Amino acid sequence: MTLPHSGHSWAQPAPTSVDVAAFTREQLGGLYDTPEGVTDRDALIAHLGRDVLHVSRDRNFTKAYQRTKDGTTVPLMWRTDSEELGKFQYAMLTNKQYAAVLVVDIDQPGSQGGHPINLAEELRVKLVRLVTRGLGPAWVGINRLSGKAQCLWLIDPVYADKDGKSPNMALLAATSRTLGGFLDHDPNFAHRFSRSPFYTGDSPDRYIWYRQHHRIDRLSDFIREVREVTDEPQHVSPRQEFSSGRELIETVKARREQAQAFHAIADEIEAEMGEETDRYNPDLIDGVLVRWINPGRAARDETAFRHVLKTAHRLRAAGERMTDAAIIDAYERAYNIAQREGADGRAAEMPPMRDRQTMARRVRGYVTQGKTDSYGTPTARYATTSQRKALATMGRRGGRKAAKRWETDPDGDYAQSRREALKAANAKREISSELLGTRIQMLLLEAKAQGSREPTTKELASELGVSVRRVQQIKKALGIAAPRGRRKKSETP
Repeated sequence: MTLPHSGHSWAQPAPTSVDVAAFTREQLGGLYDTPEGVTDRDALIAHLGRDVLHVSRDRNFTKAYQRTKDGTTVPLMWRTDSEELGKFQYAMLTNKQYAAVLVVDIDQPGSQGGHPINLAEELRVKLVRLVTRGLGPAWVGINRLSGKAQCLWLIDPVYADKDGKSPNMALLAATSRTLGGFLDHDPNFAHRFSRSPFYTGDSPDRYIWYRQHHRIDRLSDFIREVREVTDEPQHVSPRQEFSSGRELIETVKARREQAQAFHAIADEIEAEMGEETDRYNPDLIDGVLVRWINPGRAARDETAFRHVLKTAHRLRAAGERMTDAAIIDAYERAYNIAQREGADGRAAEMPPMRDRQTMARRVRGYVTQGKTDSYGTPTARYATTSQRKALATMGRRGGRKAAKRWETDPDGDYAQSRREALKAANAKREISSELLGTRIQMLLLEAKAQGSREPTTKELASELGVSVRRVQQIKKALGIAAPRGRRKKSETP
């Protein structure tokens, strides 16, 4: 059931009356026969994550574009919070770079009426198979005259580069083909303009829309389930193979070094965030601090990564969401500025969208947790079981050689260098423990000064980005005892 909403006064004309009680759920294709309402449309707009939509009043899509004073042709965009949106029969719910819904245009004619019962019988049978597996569409629009339909599935948003290419967009296309083929879709549907669920006019061939659920599907899981329903073979991703153990070691080493470099930059950026030095830097160009390899040659990747980290820190400080889109947009903007200012004859080599999405997740991990775990261990991610065994074997061989060098030449260069490295590591560890202890004490004193309850060990660990065990060790070393007794319910977070 939908509720009235003050934000819009949309009111879609009701479909032709039908006695729904006379039909079983299976006869209705497993669908609910209650037309969508205002709150349903608001929820869909919120999921789309769009402030404006490219719209068209009818099938004459040439009118969906307008010419500016300088002669440029631009799309006709309309705000999603405008009541005028209901006057347009068609809308682009997706574009080349972004999609939050999967649209299937079903070309099977049914009967007149605009109800689920008016869909083609074969289509209703197939929809039941999907619904019973939890794969049914979130929205179904039915043509009042022909009984044809369009179905929408809500998905985790996917992104692509300026050319519309990314692994996730390819996955969306594969899912659309599989699902569309099963439902006998229109193969010529261009996935551009589709019927608008927000249309409230009285066109004779309008679509009546029915909201079924608000579930959001993850494409990789969704397509696997759909392939099981359609009896299609599952896609198996090819493993990365290595010609030798040495190649594997070198690959892992390179990935680990990259992760360590990124981690070092992240630590540096976190320290810089409290300072406002950027504004006085002559290399600050259009809000991006460009890093240079040498005069005239910009460090494009480092510039973009540093800018992204700063952007994420600022979003968190402002209490705003660190979405993939916000982080990726910041990266692309910074990279393009660095390319413009310091290409030095190099072509743009921006990482593929898949890598940018991975980068976005890693940045969130750095900013929210302050941990390197977000980078993961390259060995575990990219190596098979047999490959990990090979690494372990080679590691043991290296350990045996090192032990032998310790025994035969305890005062040699190798032993001396290792002692120095261990000494430096221990000193660093002591400093880190001291700083962590100071931060814990400050948080406890802050709570006391404000008259609030003492934060728990778990809360301290979350705030500082360390493990609960680590906080327990530091508190024990400092002689900080946990408050005695069980907390009142009012004090429980």
